[in-house]
Amino acid sequence: MKVKQTVIEFLEVIPDGAIVISSQGLIVGVNQAAATMFRYSSSSMLELHLNELLPEGMREKHDQHLKTFFKYPGRRSMGDGLIFPAIRRDGSTFYVDIMLNQLDIESQLYGIAVVRDYTLQKKAEDKIRLELEFEKRQALTDHLTGIMNRRAFTAQLQDEINQLETHGTPFAVSFIDLDDFKEINDEHGHHFGDIVLQKIAELTRLHSRHTDYVARIGGDEFATIHPMISAEDARLMMHRLRCQLVSGIGHAELPVTLSIGLCQCDKPSEHYTIEGIMARADKAMYQAKSEGKNAVVLTS
Repeated sequence: MKVKQTVIEFLEVIPDGAIVISSQGLIVGVNQAAATMFRYSSSSMLELHLNELLPEGMREKHDQHLKTFFKYPGRRSMGDGLIFPAIRRDGSTFYVDIMLNQLDIESQLYGIAVVRDYTLQKKAEDKIRLELEFEKRQALTDHLTGIMNRRAFTAQLQDEINQLETHGTPFAVSFIDLDDFKEINDEHGHHFGDIVLQKIAELTRLHSRHTDYVARIGGDEFATIHPMISAEDARLMMHRLRCQLVSGIGHAELPVTLSIGLCQCDKPSEHYTIEGIMARADKAMYQAKSEGKNAVVLTS
């Protein structure tokens, strides 16, 4: 079944690809632009089912859309362009932008799809999206250590506060300070100091749970968030972490110890704030320093 020659001639006027389909989804008319786009000859595309131009995973869902499209009479647009993958004759995949409308020819209802190759635009959009994602990650990442920066840490801490207030989910926050870091810089140089900071970040992340968050929030200051943890478990975790960090640094010949202040947050009615939590953890950290350094002090 083919549509009238006058319709075919009209399709050739359209600068984009144009495909006419029957209510059964069969291609009954096509212009040269569409045939070239899908790498067929115009005649070889006739009587193909439109689904043959789509990936297999989309065909069943597309059949349902097609039935709905023909169920309700009247010329109408399916939207400002449908963008999805399509299949060329050689099996290669590319993206197309399709505008679909109904067409009445001698009281017979057809669909006409205006198709545009979206490949280059899709690549440009993907590139822009990846660049934006990279810039976003950079804005939330400490440039030296590759872990969260202070901005990302405070945003995550606010999320944990919200979770506690809404669902009663406890969490702990640690404030980690490298003991006598200025002396390390003075004695070994800033490059060596940067290596120390990178090693601390690496080992803190390595020995934390995959659900925990690790950040560098200042020059030689780190912080962690431990969701869904009890006070005692948090204290034991940070004690093990301190020991493992010191051990790991020692093997790397990096003479550093840590003082850690830990704040447990488990009272939904207390109305915690970022500033209040960090002040408590900071106070506990200074208590650890005053008691001889290289220790963990827990507060609530």
